[in-house]
Amino acid sequence: MPKYQTVIDWIKKEISDGNLKDGDKLPVERELCARFELSRQTVRRALDELEAGGVISRVQGSGSYVGTNLKQNISSRERKMNIAVMATFIDSYIFPPVVKGITGFLNERGYSTQLTFTDDDVIREEEILKALIETDSIDGLIAEPSKAALPNHNIKYYEELRKRNIPVLFINAQYPGVDIPCIRLDDRGIACSAVHLLADAGFKRIGGIFHGVDEQGHARYEGYFQGMKEADLKITDSYVLWLDSVSAGNLEPLSDYFLSRLKDCQAVICYNDEIAYQFIRMCRKHGIKVPEDISVVGFDDADISRRSRPKITTFPHPKDILGRRAAATMLAMLDDPDAKADFLYLPEPVIRNSVKL
Repeated sequence: MPKYQTVIDWIKKEISDGNLKDGDKLPVERELCARFELSRQTVRRALDELEAGGVISRVQGSGSYVGTNLKQNISSRERKMNIAVMATFIDSYIFPPVVKGITGFLNERGYSTQLTFTDDDVIREEEILKALIETDSIDGLIAEPSKAALPNHNIKYYEELRKRNIPVLFINAQYPGVDIPCIRLDDRGIACSAVHLLADAGFKRIGGIFHGVDEQGHARYEGYFQGMKEADLKITDSYVLWLDSVSAGNLEPLSDYFLSRLKDCQAVICYNDEIAYQFIRMCRKHGIKVPEDISVVGFDDADISRRSRPKITTFPHPKDILGRRAAATMLAMLDDPDAKADFLYLPEPVIRNSVKL
């Protein structure tokens, strides 16, 4: 008997015993993997067989459910014509154009938007999610997670929304291990590309400054690590620095520490353009010239990257384009729960004079 048959038999027995009823959500894949000590690939094969046999329905971004009428119920339910948008910071250089792209696209199609901000605070995120559940006034949620690299007790609220057949779509980041689709930059890919850009220019001692509580920061570190390995460059622990939300807002108190750690680097990859701008100012105050003494790369192509002296070499964030795609994807998920929802942007670098080429 193939291993996946164990899962099939258990689910069918749960249904026949009345423990699982029509419309009930099945345990998520990782729970089934743990219960039966099977790989995710094997569990997915079992779910494929059950879906092909008309036992369950699988809804992308939501999960697997008993019965076959779920998709029809989701797509035909009465629309409230209201999409909730929950972002982190209202004053960040990234989010206003992203939110503008979302709201503009939805408004053009007759939807209103319920806009909230968490300030990257998980307690505020919890308050917003609980209010959305209690009021039951939205068709879908487009959300940017708070402190996505850290364990989060709010996952249960996202799951509750999806149990109510309210689709959820993440933007910019997603919680590890959570099966919710996301539209974002390929953070790992762009950081890897940044390393190759510097390595191709002849730099060997490359450092990095990353955000420690942000899932994007972890992904960009992974890309940095991958790029260094691919370029056959030595990874030095002292060349890698981590920030939290407070220190990222003002690097100046840490200048002596940063420069002592990075003093032997030929180039530094910064978490974003704001960090790159602060790092360049820090270097200037201490008589270190950019790019003559050290080259700097940022991410996002924010306005500050063009105002900086020197202007910052960066990888652009699609901003408004990402927002409009997120809005279009949400409407597609409302019409078809199986609609393709995950998407990664991998932009080409904008070369400016913060890198000595």
